[in-house]
Amino acid sequence: YEIRAKYLIGADGGRSRVAADAGLPMSGQMGVAGSINIVFEADLAKYTAHRPSTLYWVLAPGATVGGIGAGLVRCVRPWNEWLIVWGYDVTAGAPDLTTEYAESVVRQLVGDDEIPVTIKSSSAWTVNEMYAETYSAGRVFCAGDATHRHPPSNGLGSNTSIQDSYNLAWKLKLVLDGTAAPKLLDTYTAERAPVGKQVVTRANRSIGETAPIFEALDGLSPQTPEQLWANIAARKDATEAAEKQRARLREAIAFKVYEFNAHGVDLNQRYASEAIVPDGTPDETFARDPELHHQPTSRPGARIPHAWLTSGTRTLSTLDTVGKGRFTLLTGIGGEGWIRAAEAQDVEIATVVVGPGQQYEDPYGDWARLSEISDAGVLLVRPDGFVAFRHASAAPDAEALLSDALRRILGHA
Repeated sequence: YEIRAKYLIGADGGRSRVAADAGLPMSGQMGVAGSINIVFEADLAKYTAHRPSTLYWVLAPGATVGGIGAGLVRCVRPWNEWLIVWGYDVTAGAPDLTTEYAESVVRQLVGDDEIPVTIKSSSAWTVNEMYAETYSAGRVFCAGDATHRHPPSNGLGSNTSIQDSYNLAWKLKLVLDGTAAPKLLDTYTAERAPVGKQVVTRANRSIGETAPIFEALDGLSPQTPEQLWANIAARKDATEAAEKQRARLREAIAFKVYEFNAHGVDLNQRYASEAIVPDGTPDETFARDPELHHQPTSRPGARIPHAWLTSGTRTLSTLDTVGKGRFTLLTGIGGEGWIRAAEAQDVEIATVVVGPGQQYEDPYGDWARLSEISDAGVLLVRPDGFVAFRHASAAPDAEALLSDALRRILGHA
């Protein structure tokens, strides 16, 4: 086939060679460690139903990689279908993934040789730590796994890939229909490349943060399986050494919070580009660790904060009022000038008015606090849910201010 297109997008990190063919500069390294996925069926209800979870980490002395091996057993369908993630020595190459080999790994992690096991599939893959420094070359754009390749630690892969796509899609749409200048597409790399780098770094760092658990159990140095089992069992002793070991183990497990609860990595993304209009406020400071804790703000470049609103008998989030392929202007009582300004623009802008007796009401007062503007102020939110322009109060020249902001955002400035 011969296909003609104004723009080309590559998003598959495994099969697509668009990123390489486009000459996108990459940083990092591929194949830093080896892993195996094993999908199997087994009734593990007696071990899991009373303590339901999605992920179970199992320490298995006698593992072929290192001393105490850590295997991940993930529930696919309670409590009969499972996925195991198991490591292998990447320098020696992937093992022969026979049914017998896969079943031996399952038996080792489950610890029960009597339960019937059916192997459904197995595959080898490598842990990668690579990210693109730029996401485009001319009219070729890349997204998803083509630009950030990392292990599934932190569970950020799908989120980040969807965010890439959303960021690029609305910009392409407005450029293709003539609403925006092609210059708008330059903001794609400026906004998403820093996010991709952070996600790759965080996911790989989370793997290394498992080591203190092994260290607490004296399992980093090569030892016999019997000795490793003794090291693990020692934590139960009524001795001063065992008490210290228990304390170290609790601290090591608590430190994994950066893998399991790093909400800030996903929600504290801040964009700085020509598609964001600064409002002159001081640079943001974070009250708590920005990787762990989400800090909502309406500052331009941040996602619009979530707050519960009501509309008649409906309860909905502020997030539900934006998006849908168009810009959204949010204001309150006294913001009529901003509404008129939005109606005067050539680009589609939905308007949302929040306040007593208005289209949307703020019964809990959360939006009044999180919006960080007065009732007559305004937020202009892009189709991807990020605040592009903010003005804290009413303005006699609202139409001129909004027009200037849109010209900058759309690349016409």
